[in-house]
Amino acid sequence: MTGISNSGSPDDRRLASPYLIRSSQFPAPEAPRGAAFRHPHQGADCVKIAATGGVWSPTDQPDDDGFLEDEIRTITEIAAGHRGKKVAAHAQGRGGILNAVRGGVASIEHGYEIDDEAIDLMLERGTFLVPTLTTAHTDPDPERAAPWAYAKKKHWQEVARKHIPHAIERGVRVAMGTDCGIAEHGTNLRELGHLVDCGMTPMGALRAGTAEAAELLGIAHETGTLEPGKRADVVIARGNPLDGIRALGDPANVLVVMKDGVVRKDLDGLAA
Repeated sequence: MTGISNSGSPDDRRLASPYLIRSSQFPAPEAPRGAAFRHPHQGADCVKIAATGGVWSPTDQPDDDGFLEDEIRTITEIAAGHRGKKVAAHAQGRGGILNAVRGGVASIEHGYEIDDEAIDLMLERGTFLVPTLTTAHTDPDPERAAPWAYAKKKHWQEVARKHIPHAIERGVRVAMGTDCGIAEHGTNLRELGHLVDCGMTPMGALRAGTAEAAELLGIAHETGTLEPGKRADVVIARGNPLDGIRALGDPANVLVVMKDGVVRKDLDGLAA
């Protein structure tokens, strides 16, 4: 995965991960086209753009637009021309969400100020929402966050809690995501409980983290469901998540994790 953003945007930083190609920040109006061509050639499977400002960035706001609609459309068309690669959009404010959906992105990441106009477009086009509710329910530490950052985060948490349930009620397709790094790793599945709190059924939340997420990523032919011929990606949990979805947020209740048929975690020797 790689990122494309304007200088000073929330994604204007180095990405330190073996799975991430260094993001590109461009002040020039013609530069997104060049980045969109270059990153797929570097091996990126997905391109992420910063369609709005962000909560933690000091010089912009989540309702500032990061790219114009036609710039986003150029990026999505170029990515699609590289064997159908998809574009995800960090988009929190209403205007950036609309620009991104109209520009043809596959998913809206965060989507905190999503409204009926954006919902209508997303339903028409099949655009996914990845609402990252874990960060919307993780309060900033007033001892560590600057006063401006604390106030900004608290405000946009409330915006998310108001708008996301309505999008779920309207039937927007949802894939699970947590905004990696905001909450402690290993507790990622707390997101499922937040999705249920916003109106999804437990099964709907589970599908958001499995079959729906796989479809968004373009790997539904490989994983996302347990079927003959697909990769053996399996999780065994303590209890029935349909009766208590929040139990999955505790790593102690995730007994077995199998990836590609290889056991990576086995608390009780169930896979022995």
